[in-house]
Amino acid sequence: MANRIAIGFKSGIRDALGEKIKRRIIDHLGIRVDEVKTIEIYTVDASLRRDELGKIAAGPLSDPIIQQYEIDQGPSSGFDWMIEVGFKPGVTDNVGKTAREAIGLLLGKPGDFAISVYTSRQYLINGRIPKSDAERIAINLLSNDLIEHFVIIDGRTWDPAQGMKPYVPRV
Repeated sequence: MANRIAIGFKSGIRDALGEKIKRRIIDHLGIRVDEVKTIEIYTVDASLRRDELGKIAAGPLSDPIIQQYEIDQGPSSGFDWMIEVGFKPGVTDNVGKTAREAIGLLLGKPGDFAISVYTSRQYLINGRIPKSDAERIAINLLSNDLIEHFVIIDGRTWDPAQGMKPYVPRV
């Protein structure tokens, strides 16, 4: 069973990548946005208990000083558009491979091939822009169509209780 672990910055901690993406949206695409936040997503495809997922999220995947994590939940609200970008099936995911090794060591299962980890990144964009601009941002700035796929979610229709289903890019 696949589970999603979302790692984001705690309130008050600067999101330098989000600030950089905001500047690039404004400077390169000419689209005015107010804020961009980033969240790292780890999709862990394995039969793990909830306590093991918590141990993984709190251990090798996050820094408890500056980051917080959610398991199988998305952001509650606070965005106009969410764009999630991840690798297509068959594309090498080096961060996912490293996370898999760290999880195997943490759980005492090094080399266990029953664990797969896939990474993606969410961009939470605030700014009153139309969907066509969100698509331009995803296509022209955040993703590479050859190796990545993306999903765009409107913050007005987002249901945090339903969340996002895990995307597992198996070949």
